[in-house]
Amino acid sequence: MPKTWLLSSESHFHDFGAPVTISRQSNQSPMGSHAHEFVEIVIIIAGKGIHRTGEIRHEIRTGDVMVIHGKRSHAYEKTESLGLINVLLKQELVENLAKNLGSLAGYHPLFTFESARWRSKDFSGRLRLSHGDLHKASQWVDAIEMETRQGGEGGAFLAKAWLILLIGLLARSYGKGSDVSSDLDMRLGRVMAAVDQNPAGAFSLNGMATKAAMSERSFLRYFRKATGFSPAEYVIRSRIRRAEVLLSGEEQKMTITEVAFRCGFNDSNYFSRQFRRVNGRSPRAYRNHGVTGFSQ
Repeated sequence: MPKTWLLSSESHFHDFGAPVTISRQSNQSPMGSHAHEFVEIVIIIAGKGIHRTGEIRHEIRTGDVMVIHGKRSHAYEKTESLGLINVLLKQELVENLAKNLGSLAGYHPLFTFESARWRSKDFSGRLRLSHGDLHKASQWVDAIEMETRQGGEGGAFLAKAWLILLIGLLARSYGKGSDVSSDLDMRLGRVMAAVDQNPAGAFSLNGMATKAAMSERSFLRYFRKATGFSPAEYVIRSRIRRAEVLLSGEEQKMTITEVAFRCGFNDSNYFSRQFRRVNGRSPRAYRNHGVTGFSQ
């Protein structure tokens, strides 16, 4: 099995306060298996090639868009004048954008489901932008790059504003494309959006399956296949993401127990165990580490 190397945030986010950075390849040569510490939106602006995930290969060409999550290794093969725009995002920024953009048709199918589907040999659907949408996306990437070069708080804020427009364009393009989306995807995405918007709410398997207009058995099977998690695990992780915001924001004066209750956990000890399992450290250690949320 080919060796995979890791691309670090330190080597790509030269301005450590910036939540997004742009990398361009006008003629991408074949590149071996690699992963990264950040999320990458890849927009193919020219040429064609083969994209490989593990041992599964798919052809890519102008207009294709891929979302590569940090733990997913991938490679490029047989490239022919392949031009790429790579939009690199810090993980915490993506998680916070999901809270605001998750309700858009196509958001979860593109940013959540697609990660698992690229590992499938028979996966043929993907987002392919029209010529007009590709031109618009390229313009907005130019604006993001210009603002990040300006630097400062104003530049970072405006870069995020352009990024929100870009992600909205991609999500809506995915949602309206009959060749890449399905009614089933949209229904499942709406359930996930409801969780993202109110993670502290009461979510039962029956209630979520009903919202998706599916039987519990079908919903459970499809949800796990699309996301890699059970519905219950997704709810827990959404609550943990909300807790991270509370622990690092203006609500830092809240006790750990208050944060737990605010995020839908009725037992602070259970909350702490789940937080450590998902995050790798306790809520208190996370708070003391000084991690910031959307401001990153």
